[in-house]
Amino acid sequence: MSLQFPLVSVLLPVYNGEQYLDETLNSLLAQSYNNFEVICINDSSNDNSLTILENYAQLDKRLKIYTKPNGGTSAKSVNYGLQYAKGDYFMYSSQDDLFSTDLIEKNILRVFETGADVVIPEMYNYYNANEKSTGIIGVNGDISKELSGREAFILSLDWTIHGFALWLMNTVKTVGISDYGLNSDEYSTRMLYFNSKKVVFSKGKYFYRQGNPNAITCKWHISQFDYLTTCNKIEEFLFQNGFGQKEIEINRKMLRNELIRLTLMVKAVQKDFTKQERLYVYKKIKSAFKENNYKFR
Repeated sequence: MSLQFPLVSVLLPVYNGEQYLDETLNSLLAQSYNNFEVICINDSSNDNSLTILENYAQLDKRLKIYTKPNGGTSAKSVNYGLQYAKGDYFMYSSQDDLFSTDLIEKNILRVFETGADVVIPEMYNYYNANEKSTGIIGVNGDISKELSGREAFILSLDWTIHGFALWLMNTVKTVGISDYGLNSDEYSTRMLYFNSKKVVFSKGKYFYRQGNPNAITCKWHISQFDYLTTCNKIEEFLFQNGFGQKEIEINRKMLRNELIRLTLMVKAVQKDFTKQERLYVYKKIKSAFKENNYKFR
């Protein structure tokens, strides 16, 4: 009986990503594992992104382009692209991140070896070819661990493990990708872990781009408050699913950190606000501290 190699769908949302898009596409199309497709969701870019995508698609039929009306988050683009994805497994890539050439291969080999429905590669912070640093590898460096979905969910609460994983497509389509705002992908990652059966690690490498000034997560926008929404949605989920005080406190620590991060981000850019905008944003921050104050005691 011949070995069946599953199809992997890599979903790649693209919006005005021309600066790093060539590098990202080259890393995807150089994979040592051949049975994959790249679903590119062009969010009506107004730079040269679509031209770049079309040039690569002419060279490799595994790259498929779908253009949607502009608007929404990367989660909205992923949901748009999922209707076209034919893979047995799902992976996500940002338009500026990179895969090691053996990333998909090593992930699939771990599926064969362990029967896992989720495989997490090593994740490195990436600035440029000469500047990389360790990000998140295994569970505190241990890649031999095998986790239940519930255990992985708990470890993802403070990102002891990351979410740039190979997921069983059936799980992704059953659980769904939440799209309530900027940070909804982090909520979705936790839900995918919770609904998975077996989670393992591989030696493939995912390079997570740092220092891109155009990344939406690095810019101030009122949607940054969506991070607080995520923390509160997770707390509600913890209560509803019988988790204890330990897990609740981990999530509340994340909430505190997000409030502090938002405050510092606003202070750094407040000179660009009108007086009315400044008053509005600080009022929202003050209200968020007040509403959540009981969680910090």
